[in-house]
This record gives sequence, structure tokens and C-alpha cells, in this order.
Amino acid sequence: MRNESKQLSPILAHLEPSPSFPIKPSHAPAIIELNSSKDEADTGEPWWTDAVIYQIFVPSFKDTNADGYGDLNGITEKLNYLVQLGVDVIWLSPIFDSPMYDMGYDISDYYTINPLYGDMEDFNQLLNAAHRKGLRVILDVALNHTSSENRWFKKSVAAHLGEPNGMGDFYIWEDAIEDAQGNKRPPSNWASVFEGCMWEWVPEISKYYLHIFGRAQPDLNWENPHVRRAVYNVLRFWLDKGVDGFRLDAINCISKVRNEDGWPDAQIIWPLRFEQKANQMFANGPRVHDYLREMHDEVFAHYDALALGEMSCGITPELGSEFISRDRGKQELDLIVHFEHVELDCVDGDKWILRDWELPELKAAVSKWQTRMAEVGGWDTVWMENHDQPRGLSRFCKATKICRELGAKLLAMWLFTLQGTVLLYQGQELGMQNPDEFSEDMVRDVETVIYWNAIRSRHKDEGALQMLELARKAIVTKGRDVGRIPIPWSPSCHDSGGFTSSSAHPWLPIHPNLEEFAAEKQIRDHDSVWVFYRNMIRLRKEHKALIYGVYEIIEPNHPSIFAYTRTWVDECYLIALNFVGEDTDWELPPPCREGWSLVTSNYQQGQGDPARRVASDRRMFRPYEGIIWRKIKTDCATHNAEKGGIEIGRPSAGIRCVYAN
Repeated sequence: MRNESKQLSPILAHLEPSPSFPIKPSHAPAIIELNSSKDEADTGEPWWTDAVIYQIFVPSFKDTNADGYGDLNGITEKLNYLVQLGVDVIWLSPIFDSPMYDMGYDISDYYTINPLYGDMEDFNQLLNAAHRKGLRVILDVALNHTSSENRWFKKSVAAHLGEPNGMGDFYIWEDAIEDAQGNKRPPSNWASVFEGCMWEWVPEISKYYLHIFGRAQPDLNWENPHVRRAVYNVLRFWLDKGVDGFRLDAINCISKVRNEDGWPDAQIIWPLRFEQKANQMFANGPRVHDYLREMHDEVFAHYDALALGEMSCGITPELGSEFISRDRGKQELDLIVHFEHVELDCVDGDKWILRDWELPELKAAVSKWQTRMAEVGGWDTVWMENHDQPRGLSRFCKATKICRELGAKLLAMWLFTLQGTVLLYQGQELGMQNPDEFSEDMVRDVETVIYWNAIRSRHKDEGALQMLELARKAIVTKGRDVGRIPIPWSPSCHDSGGFTSSSAHPWLPIHPNLEEFAAEKQIRDHDSVWVFYRNMIRLRKEHKALIYGVYEIIEPNHPSIFAYTRTWVDECYLIALNFVGEDTDWELPPPCREGWSLVTSNYQQGQGDPARRVASDRRMFRPYEGIIWRKIKTDCATHNAEKGGIEIGRPSAGIRCVYAN
């Protein structure tokens, strides 16, 4: 433990209202009790490995002051709901002061609560109440960029105007490039993730600043050690208050490619445009691992806190595994959020161009990550929707208008039987779907607004109606607003579903089918999606094989059935999921035919036998039917492998479990 005090530099002295030196981990007594849980003592694994993390998109969760936006007091009010569901951790979308250009991912003050959500007293009450109920709390924070309203950015501009504050290079500033004819252009041809060029001109100082995302989100200059120190102070401030970790937004973008000649242009793939896709220039850059190791050593090594990193822009299992080493001296992050399985419906990474995908593609993407994380001793994350993604039910089960509840339960079985920390998104436990309708009121997200306005300006004539219709379809399928619709709590409040008062206007329209999803109704219905999620959380916690067991895919090329085993010590589970909305005849591989007992199905009792046997080696799965079977093999460690079979053991446990043909 480090106790020495540190002298702040003059640059940092005026940035942090309450710098937290010396470093001193401080946790409420409730957190100490949580950290010494029996499960962690039994497995020797960190507390987050078997956790279920529930993401709360604060403006859409629960409004208590009738302004149409959710708030911190609304979360406090619903903590018992989360405890009843059985989750372990709540992840709050950014709650820091912000102009809300990008719904809080543009932070203007890291030390102040956004007045839209409450104040620091409200946050302290929420944090303390959550800890008393056994819930941990992690915060979502953007450290790659800030708001252009942040005083750091204003000080940086002022420094270029002559103010001697030492903050001129807190952000990434560059001069224009001038050609032989005197024409000026940006320092590189990099395209912003949201719109236009990644470089924004500031006339008053005759310089460009770099922004990966929106124009109002300038990137911090992580090459500057004073910037890194300021960022670490932010993290320590909240950790010292007792928060249990962070989701680190776009954290693999903090290092950019730059050489002795300046900023290299990206490869030209769009000949008619200046701006070119530049993921390889700003993601997973040359010093990203140096920075994250330093952040771990300076901050996270001194707290029992989770570092959950969002890995955007085409991260692969091979690259991803480099961020989560547990080797001393190489530690960076605990978990990463990767996107390969939710980008199957994109064309060349463009979310607005839709494509159909096949189940073997999904199985391949999931299996790559499950396998690679286990090979390197890391730990995966398991998820299917969040604040940046459409509803998983609308994406992964394509005929669920007929079988919505079955599809939602099938996906719950899928998530809770894969290896990794489960990330749930609010409303997922209610089986919420995309609203599947377009209106101007539904377009609030900055990325979607930019896309929609660009399409409209490009296609103004009557002959462009087809292009506009395609854009509408893309927005209702992939736009970020479709997953941000306020949570419906009550089926009787038709105007807001109990999200806010009857006199208030929700910031986004309530789902048109709110009565189907209402939480109060589902909690009382023993066959509801909500009850099924609660039961799957319990099942997973009661059976360690579903958490720590080795994952082994079965028939990766089957077009309809996603089947795999999870094996830990002498316990093995077989999970078989029919991802299509029609009957599917599945011929079971020899090791999967005998000796299995039924654990659960997503069909209700009285709806017929699960996966009806049609022959000794074949089962008939109904639309969106999922089955979990279990087998106990007391001789797993000594079973004779020479008899042949499929190896589905847990190598890391030193046990080979082989089922004979």
C-alpha cells in the first residue's frame, strides 16, 4: 500500500477541487462485507467474475421530479426491484455535469453531478442505500474526450491565446496543412465516427482540435502526463467516495497513430470524399497498453474496484486478450466489452447498412471469444444490448412478434449459460423490443440526428423516397434511441407507464406496447419474462459449472440450433437453443444422447414435453425452444480417454472429462 504524499504540479492545482492524495482506499463497512463473500473465498476469483451487472441508463429509468428525465432518486426508489431480480452490481450511465450533446458522454465537470439527475447528496444516498442492500455501484465515465464546455478545454484554448496556464496541450491541437497553391486542409483525412472530418477548426487560435466522436467532444491528449494525472485524480475521487469501479468509455482510443512527419492519412476507400475511415489510426494505438498499465498501477491496484473497458472499433479476441492479463506488471483492465457478435448485421462496419446474418456466424463469433479468453486466463463479458445498441430480442430472434416471450426467455438461457460476467441492460429482463416505428420525436440521439439530416439533405427529390425509407428502417433497427425508451413500470399509466407523473412529458416517447412489458405486471405473473430472468440468475449462482465451466461448442455449422456444453469438475451441462421460429429436428451427437436429466426449459408446464424425442438420436425442438440438461460424472478425472469421445473438460482445473461414443 502506498502512503507517501505527492506534490501537485501547478497545472493540476487549479483543476481538482478535492484531489485525493495520498491514495487511501476507503470503503463503507457494507463493502467490506461484500468483498469477503463466501463465493470469492470458495473460488479464489475476484468478485466480478460471477457477478450480474445491470446497466441503468439514468434518463430513462425512473423520474421522481416530473421533468420527464430519470434521476438518481428514481434509482434509489427502485433498488428493491433490482435486489428482487437478483443482480449484484448496478452500472450507471454518466451522471456528471454535461451539456448533454451526447447524453452525458460529453462531460463538462467530472466532480459535479448533472443537475438533471440530482446533486451529490442524492448520489451519496443512492450509493449508501445500494451498499446496504448488497449492491455494488460502478460509474460510466468518458476519459478519451470531454465536452467542449469543460473548463479544461476552455483553459486549453485560453493558453493558445496567451494565458500562462500550462494547458495548451491538454487536448490534441494541430496546425493546418498548406499545399503549394496555398490551400489549407486538416492535418489528416480521418473521418469522425459521428460526422465529417475528425479535425475541427477554431478560428480564434487558427488551429484544429481532434475529436473521434462529435464536434463538441474534443479528445484529451493522453501523451501529456499532466492529463493522465488529472484523469487519475478523477478516478480516485469517486473511488474514495466508495464507488466500486468504472465502465471506461472508448478506452482503447486514448492513443493515436502519429509519426515524425505528423498525422498520417488513412487509406482511401471512399474516392469521392476527403474524410476516410480511420479506425486503425485512433483505436488500439501504439501507447494504449502503456497508459492502461500506468492507470492500473496508479489507481486500480490500490482499490478493490472493477475496471471494465469498452473496446470499440473492431477489437479481435487476440487484441482483446492483451488488455486483461493478470500477470503482475502487465495488468491493465479486468474486463472488456467487445462488439463482434452485435456487428454481424453491419456491412463493413457501417451500422446504417443492414445485412442478414446466419446462426453459424453468431456461434463462430461467440465461440472465438469464449475460447480465447479461457486460453489466456482472462474472463469474458456476456451481453446482447446496451445504451448504444438496439434491443437484443429484435436483433437475435427475428420472428418474436409471434413468440416474444419465448424468444426473450431463450436469450436469457443463452446469456446465463455462457462463461463470463453477465451485463444486462435495463428492460432486457422485461423482454423489451424495439418499437419498430419511426417518428421525428424518436430521433434524439446525436449520431442518429446527424445521419438522418445527412440522408434528407442528400435525397431531397421525390425519386429519393426509397432511400429515405431505407434510412427510416435503419434507424428503427439500429438507432441508439430504440434501446433508450423509458422503462414502463405500470400497465395502468398509459401516458408514461409509471416512468414519470401523468402531468409530465417523457423525454423519449414510451413504447407503444408498454402494457406487455410493464414491470409491475410481470413480477406478479409466474410465467413472465421477468420471473424467468430472476430464476436464470438464481440457477447460474447455484451451479458453478454455469459460471466457471469450460465452454465447448457442438455442431458449429448447424443452421438453427446453438448447442454447447459447460463442464466443471464432475458436473456437465448441455444447452441446446433453437434460434428460429419454427420446429427444428436435431440429431444429437453421440455424447449428447444418454444420461442427461432436464434442468429447465423456456416453455411453460403443460405445453408438452421439452424437445420431444422423435427417435433414439433425434429431438424435435419447437419454435424458440431452449433446453438445459445436466449430467454428473463422478469418474470424470479417471475416465478412460482411449475409448474415444469429445473432450469437454476444464483444462485449467487439471481435469479431463470425456464422454464415450
